[in-house]
Amino acid sequence: MILDTHTTDPAVVVAASERRRAVAGLADGTVETVADLRVRGRAEEIAAELRETHLPALEAAGYIEWDREAGTIEPGPNFEEAAAHVDDLPMPEPSDD
Repeated sequence: MILDTHTTDPAVVVAASERRRAVAGLADGTVETVADLRVRGRAEEIAAELRETHLPALEAAGYIEWDREAGTIEPGPNFEEAAAHVDDLPMPEPSDD
């Protein structure tokens, strides 16, 4: 799936599983740091995608606030807008990698 990282439509922004996981984890209180996202599979590649693509897109839309130096994330000013769409999206299957 190719995502438009310049859109502010919450349904589009949280459509990527990594973004949905970040928003859902913040909503249920299980995520406070990037490490809490429990990256599976190709850990370094997926972590790089989070840092370079997904977390910046969530931050730009105002859905999260990300302290890169501390490695922490927290709900941003528009968080509720994105969180409202998480339950409508299918959760990705867990990876065995």
